[in-house]
Amino acid sequence: MRSRSIRHRHRTGVALVALAAAALLLAGGASAAANDRPAASPTSSAGTPSLCASIANLSRLVVRRSDAFPENRRDFAFPASVTVDRAATVRRVAQALCALPKMPRGALHCPADFGITYQLTFFTKSHSFPTVGIDATGCQKVHGLGPARWVSRSPGFWQILGNAMGLTNPGSSTFAGHSPPRT
Repeated sequence: MRSRSIRHRHRTGVALVALAAAALLLAGGASAAANDRPAASPTSSAGTPSLCASIANLSRLVVRRSDAFPENRRDFAFPASVTVDRAATVRRVAQALCALPKMPRGALHCPADFGITYQLTFFTKSHSFPTVGIDATGCQKVHGLGPARWVSRSPGFWQILGNAMGLTNPGSSTFAGHSPPRT
């Protein structure tokens, strides 16, 4: 009987720790590690130029949305996948992306992260670049351009991306989605 009680307390303790960690993450109280990506270089490891060094050659962009927590039921006014074929518009998005500031070092206290992420894949006429990931909520971290960058201090980026996608009056809330009304 005693070993059963100990096992029950252990399982309860583990569950409480996991529940507390999840609550902190959802409340935005978790700290984010800043620069967890290797430094960017003008060429990739395969010897091809990096995205930021190839802006003039870009011709197409595919934007895909993913939702790590679909049970949150976030609604969006646009499809989960959008292709942009206007070269000048694609280049404008890449320029804005490459101009984003690097994440600061140290602990950050960010708003709640609802798990909404956008994957941006850029193309030239002959090849594609590694996908760049952008967290639309939380710290709004950008992955895939060398050192982590962030969007939260550059709200104009969301407008540039949204305009490229053909959205009307886009902003950060457009990309974060909204919760449907409760019925």
